[in-house]
Amino acid sequence: MSHSAEITNHSFASLNLAAPLLKNIEALGYTQATPVQAQVIPATLEGGDLLVSSQTGSGKTAAFLLPLLHQLVLANPHGSPVPGRAQPKILVLCPTRELAQQVATDAINLARGIKSLRIATIMGGMPYGKQIQAIKGASLVVATPGRLLDLFNSRAIRLDQVECLVVDEADRMLDLGFAEDLEAIDERCKGRSQTLMFSATFAPRIMSLASNLTKDAKRIELAHAGEAHANIAQKLHWADNMAHKHRLLEHLLSDPELDQAVVFASTQVESEKIADTLRANGYQASALHGAMPQAVRNRRLDSLRKGQTRILVATDV
Repeated sequence: MSHSAEITNHSFASLNLAAPLLKNIEALGYTQATPVQAQVIPATLEGGDLLVSSQTGSGKTAAFLLPLLHQLVLANPHGSPVPGRAQPKILVLCPTRELAQQVATDAINLARGIKSLRIATIMGGMPYGKQIQAIKGASLVVATPGRLLDLFNSRAIRLDQVECLVVDEADRMLDLGFAEDLEAIDERCKGRSQTLMFSATFAPRIMSLASNLTKDAKRIELAHAGEAHANIAQKLHWADNMAHKHRLLEHLLSDPELDQAVVFASTQVESEKIADTLRANGYQASALHGAMPQAVRNRRLDSLRKGQTRILVATDV
């Protein structure tokens, strides 16, 4: 079954979410649900598997977090102490550490002040011991596939109590080679009652993955293959050689109306070289790539958010 987006106004209050969640939504400054939220929240609460296609920036993270947090609140309305076992009810899989951190941060903000909700993050680049302690008693865990399987194989976490599995950015999961890990995780939480998959498109490889992970999934399509994002202008610049490419880049970055920019490089070495060249020419630039310790990556992303770094040169982390 497939549903296309309808542009209508929906207040969060009309979506019948738990009062503590509505209070936090209001505190965060949100009043109207986006199209993906208006469709995914009720569909998730109805039950059954979902396959959702939506663009970046559409509000899809809150679209799956809000109904799942709502269900956790209803399951423990009096905020009774949660057992300190590592056996989450909700498991959210993300392809990268940065996305996992962002999703977990969003979940923590939405769950603020609700004693029965504990959120934990599992990802590479961070100490095992700290994460093992954090997942004890967590009802919602956000994880990257590799580190999750590491902890599962060392018996630090159980997945047999998972009620809902969320696969965020499924297309990126496949790009990064996580197909086998997804199959392994699927097998370890077979008893779940719901699976939610999110992807930029419904390409054949995504549908193949969905056939393995979901059952009779309802399709909600808010992004179509080849459809341009409304807020993105795409331009192509031809370069004669690498030196010409660097001159073109500096010309683009010299635009006084450009506050900040992210430049993607194909390799870690190239990202460092470009950042070094830009700094030598007076730009506030930093590199970001997977070989860096997670703490360094966090600091550089934070510097970008605070406006202290104007240009971030990154590999596709």
